[in-house]
Amino acid sequence: MKNLFLITLIVSSFFVNSQEVPDPIRAEYLMCNLNDEKSMYDFMQWSKSWNEVMDATDESGYDASVMVPRYRTPLTDFDMFWVGHADSSTNLGKALDNWFGDNFKDVRDSIPVTCVQAFNAVQWVLESNFSPEDLSDAYPVSYRYCNLKEGKTLADAFINLSNQMKISHKAGIKNGARLIAPGNGSPAELAEYDFVLSYGSPSWEEWGKAIDHYWSDVNDTVQNKAVKETYSCENSRMYSGTLIR
Repeated sequence: MKNLFLITLIVSSFFVNSQEVPDPIRAEYLMCNLNDEKSMYDFMQWSKSWNEVMDATDESGYDASVMVPRYRTPLTDFDMFWVGHADSSTNLGKALDNWFGDNFKDVRDSIPVTCVQAFNAVQWVLESNFSPEDLSDAYPVSYRYCNLKEGKTLADAFINLSNQMKISHKAGIKNGARLIAPGNGSPAELAEYDFVLSYGSPSWEEWGKAIDHYWSDVNDTVQNKAVKETYSCENSRMYSGTLIR
């Protein structure tokens, strides 16, 4: 991203004196293709073995989901991507030590995909009004590439989007969002952007409700105007997610 080096060095300064913005979490993304004669069913069966070893060995609090392309063009860049989260870089490192350790050798050797791209990231998680238990077996997640307007910061983006989303939450619309700053291994296509914005809903119906509510009750609000004055986004694409852990 055009400001990635600056973000990496002084990211905390974006949020100084802003009690409304929580500490970030860490994430990793792996874009993968199914191996020959393998299917998503094979991958989901494999994930059960992965979870069994995690249950016995993990001390990091690592959680994970898998995303399958739904609305994006082209659909053939990769079959799926894995996104994992930990609350700190230390715990993400613990999860990686665990994955590369002897206990995971059989699981590593049997993975039915080949990953063609991987990067890590920092995420700022906006308040959500649903829990992981509310997620359907195929829940929607969207990603957009965003740039800040002149003089605006990630703290401004976080606070203004939070204020906008409170309108939907007050109306009973279930959704959540994250601001994502990719780090090591970040793909070249993100080089022109300041951050990635992710939206999630617990089901596709809830996603549809959120879209309808946005255009009928949010679009013309002062809160949404503040968002539009803070950043702009493009290249929206959507995925169907399944919670793995």
